[in-house]
This record gives sequence, C-alpha cells and structure tokens, in this order.
Amino acid sequence: MTTGNQIDPIGKPDYGIDAPGVRRGMFIAGVGGLLLLIAVVSAHAVGLVEAGLPSQAADALASLGVLTGVYGLFMGAYMTYGSRIGKLRTRDRLLDAVGGLRSWQGNEAVLDVGCGRGLMMVGAAKRLGKESGGVAVGIDLWREQDQAANSATAALHNAGIEGVADRVRIDTGDARALPYADGSFDVVLSHWVVHNLEPPADRLRALDEMLRVLRPGGVIALADIDGFAQYLSHLESRGLTQLQFHDGGLEARVMGALSGGSYRPQSLLAVRP
Repeated sequence: MTTGNQIDPIGKPDYGIDAPGVRRGMFIAGVGGLLLLIAVVSAHAVGLVEAGLPSQAADALASLGVLTGVYGLFMGAYMTYGSRIGKLRTRDRLLDAVGGLRSWQGNEAVLDVGCGRGLMMVGAAKRLGKESGGVAVGIDLWREQDQAANSATAALHNAGIEGVADRVRIDTGDARALPYADGSFDVVLSHWVVHNLEPPADRLRALDEMLRVLRPGGVIALADIDGFAQYLSHLESRGLTQLQFHDGGLEARVMGALSGGSYRPQSLLAVRP
C-alpha cells in the first residue's frame, strides 16, 4: 500500500497515453502511406510509370497511400486527443452520472480498478470531503502496454498535483482477484480496463469481483471501448438495478465507424441492490 503523502507535488498532472503501441502503429502507418504516395508521384514525375509501372497499378498505389496516410494520421491524432483531453471529459461525465444514481456525500469509499496514472481515482477524490474520511483507492498491475509510463508513483504524483494526496491510496493487485473484503466500497469505477483482460471469460470474472466488493446501494461505473452487450447482460443477470447505458454520442459513433467497431467509447452504470 502506498499513500499520496509520500509524493512531492511538482509540475502538471499527466494521465498518460492509452494503448501507446496502437497509437504508435497508427502514426507509422500514416507516415508510411504518405511516403508511398510521394514515391508514386515521384515515379510519375520522372517517367517511371509510363516506362515500367502500369498506370492503373500506380493509381491504385497512390489511392492506397492517401487512404492509409489520412486514416493512420487521423486515428493517431485522435488517440492523442482522447488521452490528453477526451478522457478527462469522459471522467467528469461518468462521475456526474454516478452522482445522479447516488448523491456524492464526500465520505465515500471509492475503488478505481485499473487506475493507471490515476485518472478516475483523482477525479473521485476531488468529490470527497477533506475532513469527511472519504478515500479513493486505486489498484493496478502497472502494465505499460495498456498505458505509457504506468506506475503507482505516477498516479500518486498526479494526486499530489491535483491537491488530493490526503484522500487517495494505491494498491497493487489484479482485477480478477481483488484483495478486499466483500462490500468494502460505495463506488467502483473502471476506465478502459476490462476489454484488456484475456481470455474473455476473465472480463466477467473481473466484473464479479467488482460487484463483490461493492456495498448494497453502491454504484458500479464502467467506461470502455468494447464488450458492452456482454457487460450489460452480465450485470442484469446479477440482479443490478437502475442500469444506465451511455453510447458516447456522435463522437463515439464516428470513431466506431472509422475503426470498424473496435474503438467506440461508451459507459455503463448500475446500482447493487
């Protein structure tokens, strides 16, 4: 266990780049596509197309370069925007929705499963009273393939910068086997975590663990990019009430279409009876 009082708050909060490998791949594909386009245009300019490369093949390569370049650079840029700005807005909307199901009193025990650099944990801690005894706990396995420079130190550093170091705590653990007693938390949060678990059955196992540590009357709030039909069905089968599904609006639909359905930010909330 690590507390925020051990970190000296200096600088600006940095909640990291999500899926850094995917983002890097998008930019590489985008640059590669533009280089292909430049190569084809250059071949036209020096007469290589007419001399050896069929014009139809050249046109096809040019089209491929344009599509790959635009798509890769756009997706890479959007993933950067989502990591730096978009997810902060998503966090605030999700925490507002939690308050709609269970009014924030300031003394809640909150768990952020897969907290990464502390995005949800810090946001929840801001809604807790300084003298009320509320605490936001973050737990993670600290895998950098899920988020760049992912560490407990980074999460606590962000908490210190945001002025909530006295209201947070960090643990190391697995979402599929949470190290807490039944009914320990009033609110359980998870942001872009569950879809990373493999095999798929482990995702439901993680949901069951979140429900186990949630108190009766508590709220579970999930934000993710995939798997919501399965999550919704599972929560319904466990008897949760007041289920709310937020599809992310036009932005999520556009990104879902551009990514072939693999990148569509959505959220789901429910109350444990």
